[in-house]
Amino acid sequence: MTPQGQQLAAYPISPFSLDCMTRDNFGSFDAAVLAQLAVLVGNPCYQPKIYRAPTLEDEVIVANGYASFGLKITPGAILYGFYLPPSSDVSNLPGQFNVQIRDMSLKHEWFDQPVPSYFLGNDKPSYLSSLQPVISSFPNLLDAPYPIVGKGLLSVEIWETSGTEQRIELVFGALEPFGEACL
Repeated sequence: MTPQGQQLAAYPISPFSLDCMTRDNFGSFDAAVLAQLAVLVGNPCYQPKIYRAPTLEDEVIVANGYASFGLKITPGAILYGFYLPPSSDVSNLPGQFNVQIRDMSLKHEWFDQPVPSYFLGNDKPSYLSSLQPVISSFPNLLDAPYPIVGKGLLSVEIWETSGTEQRIELVFGALEPFGEACL
């Protein structure tokens, strides 16, 4: 209460808004997305889960090759971003490839045209230890949480563009519905 008896409004703010790696700057919307996801923190109806495309058996793609994969995600899940680390210890860029994702239930393509992996890479260090050879990395967040509806089928198309065979591992971060009461 203020001295005049008026009540002040409380605005939820993510602690990440104060972190220089996730601050809401022009072209960077991590803080805004984190504020949308913050309401799910501690919610017993969702648990974190990762999905990957392609599968372990199919992740080596030949030079200038094309691969298409189906991805089944639990309906009701919320996709929040990608985990696509740098391709080597000497570069902060992921391997070179283009990707297109299509939601089969909505018949919606995520991108107007296939996008380079550079835009999905998550070289955002969030933890570095001088005592251990460990670096933690924060995911590359989508511009808004993406709810999975219908049958939960996504089509992931990958075009290898480096000209050399490479291992491609595109990992989706999700919050998945959990428990009988929440489904």
